[in-house]
Amino acid sequence: MAGAGGSDGLTRIIHRGRWYRNRLAAMSAGEVAHRIVEMSRRQRYKLGAPSRVVNYDPGSMALPQWPGLAEGVGRLAADPGLMAGWAGHAAAVAECRFEFLGISWPEAAETGQMPDWHLDPVTGDRWPATQYCFDIPYRHADAFGDVKNVWELSRLQYLQPLAAYGLISEDRAIVRLCIDHLMSWIEKNPPYLGVNWPSMIEVAFRIVSMIVISSLLGSHFSDQERRVLLRSLYQHGWWIERFPSRYSSANNHLVAEAAALFMLGTLAPDLPGATRWRTYGARQIERAAREQIAADGVGREQSPAYAALTLEWLLLCGDLGRRVNQPFTDAFWQQVLRAGEFLKWITDRQGNQPRIGDDDDSHVFGNGMGIEPTVNSIVACIASATGEPAIAPPVPVSHLRNALFPPPRPDNVWPVGVRHFTEGGYTVDRRPARDGAPGHLMVFDHGPLGYLSIAAHGHADTLAVWLHVDGRPVLIDAGTYLYHAGHEWRDHFRGTVAHNTLTLSGENSSEISGPFNWARKAEARVVTLEGGADDWAVTAEHNGYHEAYKVLHRRRVARTAPNQFTITDMLTGQSGDNRVEIGFLVSPALEVTSTGTGFVIRDGQQTLLKILNDSALPGWVETGRTQPERGWHSPSFGIRQPAPRIVFAGRLTTGQAVDFRLVVGEG
Repeated sequence: MAGAGGSDGLTRIIHRGRWYRNRLAAMSAGEVAHRIVEMSRRQRYKLGAPSRVVNYDPGSMALPQWPGLAEGVGRLAADPGLMAGWAGHAAAVAECRFEFLGISWPEAAETGQMPDWHLDPVTGDRWPATQYCFDIPYRHADAFGDVKNVWELSRLQYLQPLAAYGLISEDRAIVRLCIDHLMSWIEKNPPYLGVNWPSMIEVAFRIVSMIVISSLLGSHFSDQERRVLLRSLYQHGWWIERFPSRYSSANNHLVAEAAALFMLGTLAPDLPGATRWRTYGARQIERAAREQIAADGVGREQSPAYAALTLEWLLLCGDLGRRVNQPFTDAFWQQVLRAGEFLKWITDRQGNQPRIGDDDDSHVFGNGMGIEPTVNSIVACIASATGEPAIAPPVPVSHLRNALFPPPRPDNVWPVGVRHFTEGGYTVDRRPARDGAPGHLMVFDHGPLGYLSIAAHGHADTLAVWLHVDGRPVLIDAGTYLYHAGHEWRDHFRGTVAHNTLTLSGENSSEISGPFNWARKAEARVVTLEGGADDWAVTAEHNGYHEAYKVLHRRRVARTAPNQFTITDMLTGQSGDNRVEIGFLVSPALEVTSTGTGFVIRDGQQTLLKILNDSALPGWVETGRTQPERGWHSPSFGIRQPAPRIVFAGRLTTGQAVDFRLVVGEG
C-alpha cells in the first residue's frame, strides 16, 4: 500500500480506529448483531463465491429490455442541442478523455484505449484490482486518493448517452465503442475483487447502466457478449442481496439497492432469484416513499440533492411498474408529488435551489460528464409522471431521462407567499418582483440534522438561512467539496461556521465524529409561528450548545416589510457572557461593501441585499482563510473557491438579543 509506513500509516490506523469506534457508538443492539452476521458473511465469501455464481451460464436468455426506452430515445433525436452534446461526448469517450467531479483523467496513450478502471486521476496511483473487495479499507486508504473518483467512472453512467447516441446515429463505431467499454469493465473487475465491489450503491448504479445499454444496443451484442453481460448482471444482483443496507445505513443506499433489484428482477425474470428480487424491491420502494419523504414532501436526509437522487430511483421504479402492469400505489405517487412540490417551492426563477446538506452530483441516468442540473430535471420528471404541470420547473432541461418522462412545458406560475414545512423543518418565503423591487426566495432551517442515527448527509446548519434574489443565490451554502479524502475540509464544509447561523465559542452545534457520522446532534424545535401570509415570524431554537454551555440558540426570522426581513439571535438559559460568531456566506460572484451600518451586496451596479446591524457586535468580511478554514464555497463536488463571508462576532450575554435587518434590493 503506497505510503503505508511511518507517521502517515500510523495516522491512518488511528483514523480508522476512531471511525469504527464512533460508528459502533451510533448502532443499536439490533444493528450490532446485524453487523456481526454481515462480517461473518464477508469472511465466508473471501474464500470465493459459489461456482454457480462465478460461472453462471444464462443459456439463451434474452438481454433486459426496458419497455419504451429505445422508442423514447428515438424521439430525442429532434432535440438538436441534446444531439450536439451527445456527439461531443462520444468524441471524448473515443479519445478516452474523462472529466468527473471537477477532475480531468489522464489522457490515454492512444485513441481507443480502454480506461484504467482502478486509476485515481489525482494521485496517479492504482487501487488494488485483485484484492478481496472487503479487505480494501477505502474509507481510510487516502494514499490512493478519494475512492469516489474511481467509483464515478465505474458507475458506467457515461456509457448511457453514448449508447443513446449510437442508437440514434446508427454509427457502428460508436455502438462498438460502448460495448467494448462495458466488456472491458467486466473483464477487469471480476466478482468480487477490487475497490469497485464493496459499496452496494455503486453496484446498484452499475446495474442500471448495464440495463440501459442492453435496452438500447442489445441487438448489437454477440452471443458471447450477451452471456458475459447477463452473467455480470446476475453477479451484481446476487451481491446486493447478500449485503443490503440496513439500520443506520438504510438511507438512499437502501433505495438504490432495492430499486436495482426490482429493475433486474422485472427485466431479467429468468435470472436465479429474479422473482425474489422483484418482490423485495417493490416492497422496499413503497416503504421508502413513506419513510424517506416526510408528509410535507421534505426529503428526510435534509439535502435537496439527495432527495432528488432518491426520487429518481422512485420515479424509475414507478415508470417501469406502469409499463409492465405492476403499478405502485396511489399513496406512493402522492409522496412523490409532495416531494416535487417542496422542491418547486425552493427553486428560484432561474432554476437554482439552495444547496443544503451534502451534494455529490449523483444521479441514476447519465447525460454526459459535466455537472447536471439534476434537481431541476427530476422536478420536471415528477411533473411528467404525475400529470401535474404546475410542478414543472421554470427552466427546461434536456436529458436522457426525457426518453421515459417527456419534458413538460416550463411552468412560470410560482407558489407565492410563505409556507411552513413543519415536519421537514423549513420555512420558505418567496415573492415575485414588484414595483421595481426584485423577487426573492428565503429559506429558514428549523428541522432535524438528518436521517437515521448517523444523519450521514446532514450538515451542522441548524437555524441557518439562505436567500436568492432575482434568481441569483446571494446568501449561500458552503457546499460539500469532498467526502473520504476531505478530512479537515470535510469537517469544515459540514461545520456550523460554514453556514449562515450562530457559532458559539468556535464549536459546531452538532459534534462531528467521522465523515458521515455525528456523536451528538442538535435538536431544533419551533417555539412560535406568528402572523399570516404577508407579515409573519418564526421563532425556533436548538439545544446543540446546551450540554457544554447550558444555553440554547434561539433565532427569530420575521418578514417585516414587502422586501425586508429581520433576524434576531439570542442565547437563552444559564446566565453568562458568551463568545459568539454570526456569519453570512455570500456568493463568490458578488461584491460585498462595508458601510457605516452594515454591508451591501451587489452584482455590478445592482444592489441585491443590504445587511444592517445596529447591535454592539462588530462586523467584517473574510474570504478564503485557511487558518481556520472559512470563507470558502464548493459550487460542485471536488471544487473549492474563496467566497466572501460577512462576520459579526463578539461577546453576547445570555438573554441579550442581536438584530440583523435584511433589505432586498435598494430598499
